[in-house]
Amino acid sequence: MKALNLLKMLPRNQPQTSTVGFTMFELMVVVVIIGILSAIAVPGWNAFINNQRTRTVNDGVFRALRSAQSDAKLKKKDITVTFKDDEDPPVVIINNIAQTLNANGEIKAGMVELVTGVCDTNCTTFNPDPPTDSDITFNYLGTVENTQALPFAITVSTANDGFKRCIIVETLLGGIRTAKDSNCP
Repeated sequence: MKALNLLKMLPRNQPQTSTVGFTMFELMVVVVIIGILSAIAVPGWNAFINNQRTRTVNDGVFRALRSAQSDAKLKKKDITVTFKDDEDPPVVIINNIAQTLNANGEIKAGMVELVTGVCDTNCTTFNPDPPTDSDITFNYLGTVENTQALPFAITVSTANDGFKRCIIVETLLGGIRTAKDSNCP
């Protein structure tokens, strides 16, 4: 009987409060924090993607030159490599066979620029009168046929010149090196 009296003494009209969930203010704070972090991260992500695009096209140019040089040695005949920088995406032509430098369709029109030409001896700037053609011919020994066109540079950059990569054919023997940013013409 005593137990029943205790139950009667407990207050019956206590308000039911729920402590489950988030308030509107807490949700707004989380949204603002996510917005600030996104604003910080997006430019860095875009820079990373542009850098990768430039590297991809530059690697394609490098592979095309090395392939042409080794094919010239293997087949014992002259192989000409032509760069079409006015195409979108850029194209490299090896003995009349065109290959796009678009990395599985990831490079769209205007994302990268491909500039070719003869540069000065240090290959930091292009000569004022570069030849009109953008051809490199490797002879049966894998050496560069036209020595007046050396050093020859193929520069790949983003549309705003933010990232620059280049391939430089320096010597008569077909010495090919890569460079980036301020070391490119």
